[in-house]
Amino acid sequence: MADHDVARVRAELPAASLTLELKSLFERHYASVWRLLRRFGVPVAALDDAAQEVFWVAARRLSDIRPGSETAFLYGVALRVASNHLRRERHPAAEELELSSLADTGPSPEDAIAERQRRALLDTVLGRLPLELRTVFVLFELEGLEVRQIAELEGIPVGTASSRLRRAREEFSAIARRVRAALIARGARL
Repeated sequence: MADHDVARVRAELPAASLTLELKSLFERHYASVWRLLRRFGVPVAALDDAAQEVFWVAARRLSDIRPGSETAFLYGVALRVASNHLRRERHPAAEELELSSLADTGPSPEDAIAERQRRALLDTVLGRLPLELRTVFVLFELEGLEVRQIAELEGIPVGTASSRLRRAREEFSAIARRVRAALIARGARL
């Protein structure tokens, strides 16, 4: 069925059917959209609003979403929402504050605290990756998408997506080494 046929059929569906479709979309994808927004650098305090924004866009464009492409559509919207948020919220001193909040010179924390620190470390490293590299890295390494799916989502050739993933892995490792060294120099226990 062609895209314009899908849009026409959906336009003819009763509003109750579209509401159920949106509810189903929300229930199936909310957790992954929330997690993806977090990995793209949206602060915890803004995550619920950002996720809501993703689903508002989906609600307005429900007839444009091709069956089977729901995840790609939502991930694309989430990427744009996160990118817009980062542009508005990025402060120059934020990196130094992030790094100092990771340093822990006290005794070993409980498991929950250790997990929170690992997540914060991951967020710090991801936050220092350029967005085009962070996107392919998060989608492949953390969300489990295939390179082909990432290329389609980003609208780039598969070779470009593969190249970005290779560069993202190299950059991630380099940044992680620098952050780890800085934390050790501050007396943190890793």
